[in-house]
Amino acid sequence: MTDFPTQKPHVSYSEVRNWKECPYRHKLLYIDKIDVFKPSPYLDFGTQVHEGCESYLNTKTVPKEKLLENIRNAWEEHGFDDPEWVKKQPGWYKYHPVEEWCTWASNMWDDVPRFLDETFPGWEPVSAEEELYEEIEDKLVKFKGFIDVIIKAPRKNGTWKYWILDWKTAKSYGWDSRKKRDFLTQAQIILYKHFWATKNNIPLKDVGCGFILLKRGGKPGNMCDFLPISAGPKMMEKSRKMVKSMITSVSRGFFVKNRNSCRFCDFHDTPHCV
Repeated sequence: MTDFPTQKPHVSYSEVRNWKECPYRHKLLYIDKIDVFKPSPYLDFGTQVHEGCESYLNTKTVPKEKLLENIRNAWEEHGFDDPEWVKKQPGWYKYHPVEEWCTWASNMWDDVPRFLDETFPGWEPVSAEEELYEEIEDKLVKFKGFIDVIIKAPRKNGTWKYWILDWKTAKSYGWDSRKKRDFLTQAQIILYKHFWATKNNIPLKDVGCGFILLKRGGKPGNMCDFLPISAGPKMMEKSRKMVKSMITSVSRGFFVKNRNSCRFCDFHDTPHCV
């Protein structure tokens, strides 16, 4: 048990992001423990795609049939193909039958080996889903996270450059310019780089980081994009400061509502937040 209001001895990036977007939402989720989880095809799809990519890094094979069956089972369980479920979705949701999602997943897994070979020539796997559980300077709680991909690629001078990477499923065109520049999106991989390099005593100059976008609806042979993230001293410090500010604010019981974050919040227009 810990004195931190969430009663956990650690914080995660997703928790920090929730706080940054809306401190009151963070309170509802992590302190009041109010569960408003709703099944989503994006979540179930992303989970299986990640499983396949992790398997490739570890074994150079993907158990396609098993993972595709998991997708079909999730669609059956939650009724994602049911017209009544589709009717209840927000206006931005575009329906696709389960077999179309399965085709996307299969094409992504087919493209990943070539994409990694071309983007990081001579790459070698270091680990997949590596856990971080690291000290945060001057704080009683730790930072917890799981890094999707760590690889190393040879340099011309005979040394290695390490890459901290995160799989992200995205629309057919990838991410728009706004999301690519979004600090909260970038901060995840920047923090992973900082904590991993510190943990392993590797100079930051020898570690790169970025996102691999896996595009739903992309064309075979063009299912992946690489978005490198610049993680210089200023961005590193900004990201670390955000984590420390979150811990301090939550410890002091400051839970201000950010009305600018209401649109996509599951608590919006519910008895929990009016």
